[in-house]
Amino acid sequence: MKESVRLIIKKDEKFFGPGIATLLHLVDKHGSIQAACAMMDMSYSKAWKIIKRADQALGFPLLLSQNGGKEGGRSSLTEEGRRFLQCYDQMNEKLCAEAERLLDECFSEFLTKPE
Repeated sequence: MKESVRLIIKKDEKFFGPGIATLLHLVDKHGSIQAACAMMDMSYSKAWKIIKRADQALGFPLLLSQNGGKEGGRSSLTEEGRRFLQCYDQMNEKLCAEAERLLDECFSEFLTKPE
């Protein structure tokens, strides 16, 4: 048996969760929203919609983007965006560890196999 938890951050509505966290990690790694979208099989317009909704809820931009040109476009996390993503990752890691601990505590009789 294994637990599964999903950390969703919301104000009035959900605006940040595992999907946008993955998207931002990929943008950070590859420097491109388009590359991140391709890896996630997500449309570019959907990615921007998700990012803009989070920007609005947070009150600061998560990404800095330069439009294409001779060298092509480039995107990177803002300092605030990087810090927010680090906080999300830290909380998610702690949440998963606690969920695993609770699974062991609450379902211990079902997790041990009789011999």
